[in-house]
Amino acid sequence: MERNGLFVSYSSSDGAAVATALVTSLRSRGFDVWWDGDLPHAAPLSVPSWMEEGFRDRTVLVVVSPDYLRALETNDFLERKGVRYEARLLRHKLYHHGEAYRCGVVPVVPQGFDKNLLPAVLQSLVIHTFDPDTGTGIEVLANALAGGAEGGVAMSVEPSTASVSVREMLRDLEELDPAEPAALALARRLAESGQGDIELARAFDSVVGAAKAHGEVDLVRRFSEMCLRTLSATERLRGEGALEAKILVEGQAWYLLREYRLVRAAASAEDGTKIAEKYRDLYTAARGTLCHATVFLRMAAEGADFDRDFYLRKSKLLLLQAIDRFSTISGSASGEVGLCASLWAEWSLARFHLTGDRANLATAMTKARSAEALLSPGGEWYQGLMVLRARLCHASRKYNEGKTYVTGVITAGAYPEVVARAHQVRAELSLGSREKASAVRDFLLAEEKFRALSYDHAAAASWWSVAKLDSARVTDVRLTAADIDELEDLAPDPRTRRRAVLEYEEASARRFGRRCPPDWRFLVDRVRYA
Repeated sequence: MERNGLFVSYSSSDGAAVATALVTSLRSRGFDVWWDGDLPHAAPLSVPSWMEEGFRDRTVLVVVSPDYLRALETNDFLERKGVRYEARLLRHKLYHHGEAYRCGVVPVVPQGFDKNLLPAVLQSLVIHTFDPDTGTGIEVLANALAGGAEGGVAMSVEPSTASVSVREMLRDLEELDPAEPAALALARRLAESGQGDIELARAFDSVVGAAKAHGEVDLVRRFSEMCLRTLSATERLRGEGALEAKILVEGQAWYLLREYRLVRAAASAEDGTKIAEKYRDLYTAARGTLCHATVFLRMAAEGADFDRDFYLRKSKLLLLQAIDRFSTISGSASGEVGLCASLWAEWSLARFHLTGDRANLATAMTKARSAEALLSPGGEWYQGLMVLRARLCHASRKYNEGKTYVTGVITAGAYPEVVARAHQVRAELSLGSREKASAVRDFLLAEEKFRALSYDHAAAASWWSVAKLDSARVTDVRLTAADIDELEDLAPDPRTRRRAVLEYEEASARRFGRRCPPDWRFLVDRVRYA
């Protein structure tokens, strides 16, 4: 039987004896094992490159010892450079892993070891025991490794509290590309059938990944809240603390941001970041910081003039923290740093709109080019960046160039949320080039797509843009320039303006004869507090 390649990671100060026995036992069973005991014979040109290849391409067996855990949990451990470098590679491998059943990292602990002593990043993995003196545990470990898929271990040897159907659906989901319709169907079934199942909460990444790929904000909301309820009702291991942080950042803050419940989104991002820091989940802490920065940027866009500068300063401070954190975790050339550069470009664009200083626009363009060099072409982050580049073209009055960017996104049609925003931006570009009919068509398409995703704020913003251009396309109410100015002054939220117009339309339809002039202040108050 063909075996998976293995890499044994350990601390030479207190894990060498266990590592030696483990390597000997696995090789006697036919496994291809790399470890640094072979370095004198292998003589690689670069030891760091050899380590990186082992961590990237092989299943990593982590020999757990006190010194190894110290190296994993702190950057100040001074035992020797090798274990510190391996600990950094291990964190990177774990942070970029999103499946619950096929992780390419296997902790190996002594018999009787208390799982709660492990760092949060290791607790949710499949943990094996091994006694170097008696060999106890090696057969179970070897059987699990022999049955593993490439780059990981196929199944847990620990009993699971999940039902058979939930486990089977999770494994099927992890085999699928999140963008496939079948992945979304499975995610919906899991959200409906897994109430109270801790295993489902541990598989949060897989389920929410499918929901996000299809822009299903309602599914992310329902699943996130279900997982948080499950965690609150379950006696948790320490690792579930880090899981709560991930759900708050990647789930709750994510959907609240898209629902434009910005104050609550900021609170969820901040709470998730603090919990992640407490449990040393550095990647989730970095993601939470970036999410928090994004929320403040949205607040700046929606706030009054005297608030915008405050929110922009808060956003930039958090953005710089996120860049520092991601650079420490995965290097300055990572996709996450590219995502930060994209947000910096958006921040600079917002600053340009506030101040009119074209130096900010130049900075935005520079940051966008930096982001493009770091993000993977075709991915969701990259496609979102193309929409941002189109917005930069709009600010520079390069309307046709901007249309090229967003038309490419629309043609690709890969990510529903990004496609909807691309239609919205293309409409704004058409207005810039005085193509009103094209702008109305794209705004209507954007509204339709946003409403299908339950993005009510974005849908209402597109609806309002059409109402300002040609109110007959969306309502029987004839809106004058004075009506538009008054509604925008009374109601910053486009959802409120839309409801006020439709309330007036409905009330007028019930009356016979001539319509009464609208009392917009009364109507806005009525729908706002209904």
